[in-house]
Amino acid sequence: MWLLLDSSDMGSSFTVGDWRAASSSVGWMDNSSMTIGTPGGDLVVSFQGTSISFVGNTPSSTNSPIWFFSGIDSNEPYNCTYPDAGPTQLYTQWYQTPTLSDGLHTVNLSSIVVNLDYTLITPGLTTPLEGSTIVVDDTDQELIYHGPGWNTTHDDVMIQCLGGCVNATPLGNGTHRTRTVGDGLKFMFAGTSVGIYGVFDWTSTGSVSLDFTLDNQTTSADVTIPAGSNPFVQQSQQTQNYEFFSATNLQAGNHTLLINVTQSLGNQSFILDFLTYQPSFDSLATKPNFTASSPSETPSTPASPSSSFPPSQSTLPSAPSDRSSHIGTIAGATVGGAAAFLGIALIFLICWRKTRRISQGKIHSSGQLHIEPSPPGMSAQNSMAPTSLISLSKSPVSRPSPLPKAEYTESPSTELGPSTELGPSTSNFGRGQWIWRPADPEIRATEEWREADYSASEAPPDYSSIY
Repeated sequence: MWLLLDSSDMGSSFTVGDWRAASSSVGWMDNSSMTIGTPGGDLVVSFQGTSISFVGNTPSSTNSPIWFFSGIDSNEPYNCTYPDAGPTQLYTQWYQTPTLSDGLHTVNLSSIVVNLDYTLITPGLTTPLEGSTIVVDDTDQELIYHGPGWNTTHDDVMIQCLGGCVNATPLGNGTHRTRTVGDGLKFMFAGTSVGIYGVFDWTSTGSVSLDFTLDNQTTSADVTIPAGSNPFVQQSQQTQNYEFFSATNLQAGNHTLLINVTQSLGNQSFILDFLTYQPSFDSLATKPNFTASSPSETPSTPASPSSSFPPSQSTLPSAPSDRSSHIGTIAGATVGGAAAFLGIALIFLICWRKTRRISQGKIHSSGQLHIEPSPPGMSAQNSMAPTSLISLSKSPVSRPSPLPKAEYTESPSTELGPSTELGPSTSNFGRGQWIWRPADPEIRATEEWREADYSASEAPPDYSSIY
């Protein structure tokens, strides 16, 4: 959306140069424009917002310069060139400032030869809107289209004759058009006036009948070539800024405008370009948000492959109840999966501990516990003692059958012969070694035997005191 500043309201901007007013019953916004045909003129505009653009006829390169200077605020002026400059004049947006900070700015366009119809100001959140006119392009999401016959156009170029023929483009370079009975649109706004503008096609025959319903009050109109039209105007193929409907002096507040096609004859079409209204709110920060209404008020996509509008109602998210059921299904699946994972992890842990226990102490077929010797070359200093013995050394307890006693013998050799059934613990302390010799062959397999890790400087512990 933009704020409209028409050339007829910019008298103080044309003080330098030979500016002249031009008027016409159709074609110009507010039926008038300002033109300067000799170099040396200045166009000075002060505005509050973040950007400003200028719309009108560019000069012909055959008899006029196609460049000018632009100075913004206190910055150094820079050189600008008209878009698509050439021998044929073009009605279009011929200059736009860069995006500026939100605030008050002054633009000075100097050494300029041009025609100016109107300017469009991009407001900021704090830009005062009292007394302004807001422009809403046909592609704005605040316009809610319905019906299968709408088509969007892009990069339209028309031939318009207003004191001379020029090429022309609509606002935003595109339009919405239809001639299908039942098509329509809805526009909600907060303001005191509203206007509907588009393109009139002088080359089409027949008519399109429209109903404009504003707050339940309907006005009917026909889009058709009026009888007794100016033959010079009819040289145009199309005319932009054509007013189809307007309403003023509305009560300040929210309003709803409905447009519906009720009849179509021949190949004439209703071509919508933009809407205007005077707001009843003070700034964009206090503007009502009509697009956040119920899903039934969501804009529908016109039947056009090149449409850039929001998706139709059929693509909107499902109702909250459907979403809740999906959420419950997902949550149940998540909890079930987590439980299955924990069960598998628990089984794996039990198997791992059982395997680890068996690997630490293997049971012979005779029922005796066999303690595996340490790998060759490994010192017993890297081994561990049985956890049951370590705990017994601190807190003696009684057992159903006595544990074997540790016997320490001095021996010049650390190697054991094959007669040792249980195998040594090969822990070397100086020149001796200690060996477990169980007195009871029915030692339970649940005893967890490990080698004690003592430093080489310590004597082997005496466990005889615990029995």
